[in-house]
Amino acid sequence: MMIVAKMENGKIVQIVKVQHEVGFSQDKDWVFVCFDFDKIFRRREQFKWIPAARARFTWVREFIG
Repeated sequence: MMIVAKMENGKIVQIVKVQHEVGFSQDKDWVFVCFDFDKIFRRREQFKWIPAARARFTWVREFIG
């Protein structure tokens, strides 16, 4: 299962994980996204933690594959 979303800036990303607490910040609620999910799994490089308050998506879809 893969969750894919379109950000407000038009970029399509994969939502890898949603976490309430992370070790690098006191802030709560984070989203871990992959920007190059179309590559082979071992070649993916562009991952980023985004605060959930700033993560705005136009749409979110679940793919089973």
